[in-house]
Amino acid sequence: DIMVVRERTGDVYFGEPKGITDKDGERFGYNNMCYKESEVRRIGKVAYDIAMKRGKKVCSVDKANVLDVSQLWRDVMIEESKNYPEVELS
Repeated sequence: DIMVVRERTGDVYFGEPKGITDKDGERFGYNNMCYKESEVRRIGKVAYDIAMKRGKKVCSVDKANVLDVSQLWRDVMIEESKNYPEVELS
């Protein structure tokens, strides 16, 4: 039994700058990954609230080892977990 909760209103979908340009004689595409703490907290609350009604487990997947923005995500999810002591965060 698995439920996927995914953030789709921020991040690289709407970050600026973004586009496709020419660089060194070839096409170059780029996006900027940006999150506000409130965006992460909002999706975290949704995940924890769902977990309270299901298996009481949340698995937050990030790339904090290589992306600063993912470290923010991890930090906020850990902070938010304190409001849901019955839920196991991994």
